[in-house]
Amino acid sequence: MGSRAPSGLPLVQTPYTVLLLPLETSRQDPGARSFFLWLQRMQALEREQDALWQGLELLEQCQAWFGGHLREAQWKQLHLGALGENFLTDLHSNPCGPPLSQIQKVNIYLQNLIQRKEFSRQQKGVIQPKEEKVEPKGQRGPTLV
Repeated sequence: MGSRAPSGLPLVQTPYTVLLLPLETSRQDPGARSFFLWLQRMQALEREQDALWQGLELLEQCQAWFGGHLREAQWKQLHLGALGENFLTDLHSNPCGPPLSQIQKVNIYLQNLIQRKEFSRQQKGVIQPKEEKVEPKGQRGPTLV
């Protein structure tokens, strides 16, 4: 199994290319400056892609976590309903999951993050395809430069 980051996520090594181009010696050269700005932007986009991939992997883990807790809550509800008149015997059992307020805060934060991104795209006039295909778990695509 591969090594893991301190956060527990697997470290992914992606190929990269080093590009060395001789440029004019002057820092004022417009070609050198525009190339440098382009390179900076490409690096920023690559960092954004890496963060999005990590977020996607984390969301997959969150989906499994939410699903497990949802199934557990449904089982408890069925169990409590099956107790019928003896429901008072199970009143003192404490929920073992996180408090409802924390789950609601996470849900609100994720909803705000998604809505803010969609609002930003609408303002910029970016048209997003209705359905994007995301690579399956474990298969991370190369960054195109």
